[in-house]
Amino acid sequence: MTEGAHKLGEVLRAAREAKGLELPRVERETKIRERYLSALERGEYRELPGAVYTKGFLRNYGAYLGLDPEYLIDLYRLESATQAAERPRMAAPPRPLRTRRRRTFVVTPGAVAAAILTLLVGGFVAYLGYEFVNFARQPELRITRPAGNVSAHTDLTILVSGMTEPNATVAVSNLRENPSVTADADGAFEITVGLVPGSNLMKLTATDPVTGRVSETEERTIVVVTDIASPSPAIADLELEQPAADATLTNRFSISGTAAPGAAVEVTAMLIEAGTPTFRVTDPNGTVVTLTPVAPGNPDPLTLQADAAGAFSGALRLPSGTWELTVATDAGTPVTRRIAVGPAEGLRATLQISGGESYVDLDEDGTPADVSRSIAADGDRIELSATRDLRIRIGNAGAVRITINGIGLGTMGANGQVVEWRVTRSEE
Repeated sequence: MTEGAHKLGEVLRAAREAKGLELPRVERETKIRERYLSALERGEYRELPGAVYTKGFLRNYGAYLGLDPEYLIDLYRLESATQAAERPRMAAPPRPLRTRRRRTFVVTPGAVAAAILTLLVGGFVAYLGYEFVNFARQPELRITRPAGNVSAHTDLTILVSGMTEPNATVAVSNLRENPSVTADADGAFEITVGLVPGSNLMKLTATDPVTGRVSETEERTIVVVTDIASPSPAIADLELEQPAADATLTNRFSISGTAAPGAAVEVTAMLIEAGTPTFRVTDPNGTVVTLTPVAPGNPDPLTLQADAAGAFSGALRLPSGTWELTVATDAGTPVTRRIAVGPAEGLRATLQISGGESYVDLDEDGTPADVSRSIAADGDRIELSATRDLRIRIGNAGAVRITINGIGLGTMGANGQVVEWRVTRSEE
């Protein structure tokens, strides 16, 4: 091999030794096998799986060591081309002339048994896959009647019907009386729901009896208007039904109430006290990382429109903390409520890439995320979700702003810094 043929290996080995790293540790943290790392450092490219995989190894290994991946790939191209030029080429031995023989297909008992066994195994695997997909998916709930919100219902009951999973339990909540019903073998169901005069926010969920999984919540707002013998003035006073005073809610919650028909209802939120983290962050050595939460700003006002019966509803998303809500119209007295907003179950993290690109290596409950071990571009937004823990490894910490369970934590470190966090719930 010509002089300088191992320059790539020397660059990699020198960078690794300068950081005090051993190949077994590098294998654990980069997920590149030790024998491939050793082959790169020795310049034995014939021991590597191929040029495409080798370039991928160099990008990940270079980002891990803080080296320029494109420079490493250029060295690899030069050295692999030199090795190919120096490798002696062997002439293929002459092939003897053979008389073409006509092959006959013979069906033997062994071949028949093997074919049957293959079909049985394939069918069993397909069955297992089908059962797994059906077990893991969330049950469907579709409300067909009423198809949407009802603004002028004149009865104190309403018939609700729709489709869900066969034999699933459909439950009504958020009303004075909350009945439930079991769907038939085809998934069809009907249930009569009692109402009260005014606005009724009805929530429905379906529970699959086989998997125990619960569907997404379907909502319908039913406004009941009663017959009155003599005319009455339009609703002028503002009433806020949801959220209740001093309620503890998750980051996204519903707002509903009544006002003058057709009135514009403005909802504003003012932060009283920022939420405290309900999670714990440690580095790869188990050392607790000191967090500096960034207090969230007040969101822009939300404008809702009351319908012809005076009912209004909507949804608001707020970071964790204590907030004061003010709901007001042009007429009537504003309503003020203080609420506490806490995180949803589990862990939710948002990574906002800003000011440059960064290598990301991400696990959700021990499973690599879809974008794991890739380069995130400037402007990318990555959402993570886990039940127990998150592992977040970043190659350019100064370009990554992170929010966990609705609490902003700013950037994860300095520009060019490699940072790894493990996030777990505080109670664990």
